[in-house]
Amino acid sequence: MKHIKRLLIIPFCAAAFLGSCTTDKDLMDHVSDSTAVVYMPQATQSPAVFTFERGQADAGIVYGACYGGPHANTSDIDVQFSTDPGLAAHFNDENFTEYPVMPAGSYELEQTSATIASGKVSTVPLTIKLHLDKLEGVGGYLLPVTISANAKLNEQLRTTFFLVKALYPSNPFPMLDRSQWAITGVSSEEPTGDGANNGKAIYALDGVETTWWSTQWKAAKPGPPHVLTIDMNATQKLHGFSITGRLDAAGAPKSTGNPKDIIVQTSADGVNWTYSESFTLTNIKENVFYLAYAQNARYFRITVNTSQGDIYLTHIGELNAF
Repeated sequence: MKHIKRLLIIPFCAAAFLGSCTTDKDLMDHVSDSTAVVYMPQATQSPAVFTFERGQADAGIVYGACYGGPHANTSDIDVQFSTDPGLAAHFNDENFTEYPVMPAGSYELEQTSATIASGKVSTVPLTIKLHLDKLEGVGGYLLPVTISANAKLNEQLRTTFFLVKALYPSNPFPMLDRSQWAITGVSSEEPTGDGANNGKAIYALDGVETTWWSTQWKAAKPGPPHVLTIDMNATQKLHGFSITGRLDAAGAPKSTGNPKDIIVQTSADGVNWTYSESFTLTNIKENVFYLAYAQNARYFRITVNTSQGDIYLTHIGELNAF
């Protein structure tokens, strides 16, 4: 019974931290004070996910600590807060993730110490100020914040793993110059069936939306995966890509064949592909999508695993990177 009532303590203090505490004295009075603990209420979420739009000048996360026990604490509890990037590796191992740590300069703790005053159940709410421009990509960045105190801690709720994502409301990056790009690999292309100025892979890079690369369909019909490999002939920082689908005669996306499920990979040497990310595209004229984490690379390749309409071939009108 005591174990059950100890678990019931947590929501009361968490509610107090959010500004709406209620107590149930009759329920708690007979429970031993040995159950009293200090903890971070946000640690009940693992991770605690926060998503922002870039450009938010006031982007921030509330943090703090709570006291949970059968009775009000009778003396001040001093709590220290610290960031511990080393804990991110443990989190990733435990959860089979690969989140990077928030980089230096991307956050500021309002305070590294606070007090749960005698008779109170929480510190005052504090704020982690975020500098979203320091995050390169739309993927999540981990920020482990842990506490110590001159009181017993709930070890399982001692550390909050904040996961911060920063999205782009619109694309702020210019398209990269393609004049030096070279196609170093293509799984197949249609050499004759689409006419003199279509079908070959080079037509995905010609700057004309109404021409296209198509995988082979006339003399043979190879199915997916379909692969296009590009050497940019210089190391570039890649934030994302734009794929314009093949258009029909009315200028609308062709109903079948445009890429749907794709994988993007990047490489420094064209041999070792060190980054890989999957995307699902919709059948619109232009899909603009961002890498979870920006990459410095010279080479990239697009693998199309399924096409719109789930047919055997694929085609791309224009391929750009930014």
